[in-house]
Amino acid sequence: MQEYVIALDAGKYAIKAMGRNIRGVSSDLKRVDIRTKMYNLGNGYIDVEGKSHKVLLNKNELIVGEQGETKSYETSKTLFLHQICTYTVITQFLEPYTKDNKIHMVLACPISVLKVEKAKQEYKDFIKGTGVIDINVDGKDYSFEIEDIMIKAEGSGIVYLSPHIFKDKKIGVVDFGGLNFTFSLYTNGACLSPTADRFVEEFGAIKLTNYVADDLTGYKRGNIVKFDAAERALEVGYLSNFGQIDEGSKDIINKSKERFFNEACDEINRHGFRIDELDGIVFVGGTTQKLIEVITKKIPNAFIAADPQWSTVEGLYKIAYKKYIA
Repeated sequence: MQEYVIALDAGKYAIKAMGRNIRGVSSDLKRVDIRTKMYNLGNGYIDVEGKSHKVLLNKNELIVGEQGETKSYETSKTLFLHQICTYTVITQFLEPYTKDNKIHMVLACPISVLKVEKAKQEYKDFIKGTGVIDINVDGKDYSFEIEDIMIKAEGSGIVYLSPHIFKDKKIGVVDFGGLNFTFSLYTNGACLSPTADRFVEEFGAIKLTNYVADDLTGYKRGNIVKFDAAERALEVGYLSNFGQIDEGSKDIINKSKERFFNEACDEINRHGFRIDELDGIVFVGGTTQKLIEVITKKIPNAFIAADPQWSTVEGLYKIAYKKYIA
C-alpha cells in the first residue's frame, strides 16, 4: 500500500494541488495544476495537445485541461467537471498500474458551502467518491481511494503560511478567484464568527475579463473584443496590433482593473468591514496577480502573497503535513 498526502483547491479557473508520498522526502513534494475545463470526445475526436489530458472514467472519454470547452460559471462545485479535474490531478502524484493507493487530503472549501453543514458534507462526499476510483489518464491506468478529507475555508491557507502577519492584529483576507471573491476577517489569526466575519460575492476573474472586453470594445470604436481575446489581453497587459503592442490599450486595461478593484472595495465596505480601520488586508488568489499595481496604489497597508495563486494550497499543505506526516 502507498499513501499520499495532498492539499487541493478545486477552483473554477484551475485545480491546484501540492503533495507527495508519505514515505517520501521533502524534495519529492510536487505541484500540479490544470485548467478546470473539459471536452467530451463523444462530440468528435481531437488529439491531445498542450497542457491537457485524455481521460477515461466510467465510460466517459474526455479531454481535461486547457483544450477543454466547458468552463465552470456556476457557483456550485458539486459538478462532474470539478470531480473529473480533481481526479485527473490526483493521478499526477501516483505511479500508474499500481493498486491500493490511499489519498489523505486537505481540501479548500467555498465559504458559501462552509456555512451550511449539509452542503459542506455533500461537497466532501462528492469529491471523496465511493470506494476505489479507477481512471485512465493519457493511456495509463490509475487506481486510488480517498481515505480521508479535511475541509478548510478557501483563502485561509495564508493564515497558516504566514502566521506572523496575523499575530495580535485584525486582518482582512481577500481571495480573488475565477468566479467569486471572498472576504474573511481574522482577529489574532482566528475567524471568530465564520458566519458574520465572512462573505462571498460573484465578483472574480470572469467579471474583470468582461470589464476588459467591454472597455476594449469601446476603445476599438465598437469592434467587439471577445472574451478569449480580452482574457489574453488581461494576461499580457495589452492588445496586439499586427504583432505590435497597442500602447493605448494598456491604459484601457489598467482602467478596467481600477474599476473592478474599486467595486470590490465597495462590496467589502457595504458588508460592514471598513478597510481603512483594519491593521492590514491580505490579498491571495490567481486574479490578485493581475491587480498588484492597483492594490498597492489604493491600499498602502496591503500585503500581497509572494505567489498568490498558490498561497491557499501551500498553506493547506502545511496543515496536511502536520496531520498526516509529522
